[in-house]
Amino acid sequence: MKQKNSEQEKIKAMAFGYTSEWALAKFFPAIFRDGISNYFDLVSVAGREKDQEDAAKRLLTEIEKRTHAIKEGKNWRQANTFAEMGSCLDTVVGFTNNDLDFFNTQNGVSNINADYDAAIVFVANPFHLTYFTDLINQGKHIVCEKPLVVVTDKNHNPDRTQLNELEHIVKHAEKRTDRLVLMDAEHYSAKKATITFYEKLGEMVADYGRISHIEAHTFEKDDPEKQRTRALLSTHNQTGLLLDMGVHLFGVISNIGGDVTKIGDTKYSIYPGHPGCWAYDVETYVKTNFGLEGELFHNDAQGKFTFGKFIDRFKQPIKKDSKEFNVTFRKRNSNKETTVTIDFSKGTVTDSKGKEWHSDSSPQSNEYQNIMHQFYNAIIHGQDPRTSFKRSIKNLNAIHRIYEQHPPNDPGNQTGEYQ
Repeated sequence: MKQKNSEQEKIKAMAFGYTSEWALAKFFPAIFRDGISNYFDLVSVAGREKDQEDAAKRLLTEIEKRTHAIKEGKNWRQANTFAEMGSCLDTVVGFTNNDLDFFNTQNGVSNINADYDAAIVFVANPFHLTYFTDLINQGKHIVCEKPLVVVTDKNHNPDRTQLNELEHIVKHAEKRTDRLVLMDAEHYSAKKATITFYEKLGEMVADYGRISHIEAHTFEKDDPEKQRTRALLSTHNQTGLLLDMGVHLFGVISNIGGDVTKIGDTKYSIYPGHPGCWAYDVETYVKTNFGLEGELFHNDAQGKFTFGKFIDRFKQPIKKDSKEFNVTFRKRNSNKETTVTIDFSKGTVTDSKGKEWHSDSSPQSNEYQNIMHQFYNAIIHGQDPRTSFKRSIKNLNAIHRIYEQHPPNDPGNQTGEYQ
């Protein structure tokens, strides 16, 4: 494949799975309205619809569904909903103006005859591997929405099959003579606060000492009856909350050179439903402990993650959504510790003394702008992406080990967190 050597030259890209929530809410706004079109030329989208006419009908139907949800007051993340509607309309306009082609994926990616260098993959989690294989064989750069692969089977039991295949694919890709960029679109590592933390970590270690403890929690009210949430957290999608959120938070650890060692106790709870709402069949609450090691970590470093959906339905309700990542530093031979809080929602990084840290690079608020800039620089300038497939494999391995050692279906690992 021809290597890009000029920053002025755009990269031709195709998007797969173009109607996913995050594609519509984050990626398409970045491509169509937020400046990424200066670097990438989105030439095609691909999906399971028969042709472009059917794809346009699907997009218009998606707009109608969201309009109805807003009128009924049933939408969640309203800003995202409006962005999704705008993306649907932008894509239909692209079809109408012949700026965008549409390709059907029913017969596989290898049968698509299109001129593009980079693939953006948003298809359902269990199908990522098939796309990886075809796209890598065709010499395409890939950025893929998380998680790269699933680590449970259709009964939500731990299963390494896809993870083993992914490791084999990545090792094979590394032996190719043409350099391919394989990047995980793990968007928490592309948030403003996280980028600030990455940039300033060296100064923090110099000021505060090495890392002794990491504790993170993500709590969301959400709507248990929302179709998209039910589709995401289900055995059908092979994704429970540990996998869905774990790839984000373990990603932050691996991106600073940390490795998960011994897995500690892990507890789960499943939202039980109420009249008119079926119960979930995967965990919607997780609490897990683990050991940590790495160049920036103390030998006894520990970590703890807690994730919770539908938090207003807990036995002791948490009234406010919260998404924080706390890193505690300790100087050698000292008990004095300083905690730095990364607030994903507010976009701030502050220490326990009140000092606020700021980025030098002015990252964007739409994390997909930051992801695509990384992707572009990796392709053009040969920079290693922060969330490479290799690092993501480490994160998925940690999650698989938790599932394996503490299966969600084991009654001994259950905790009655919900009312």
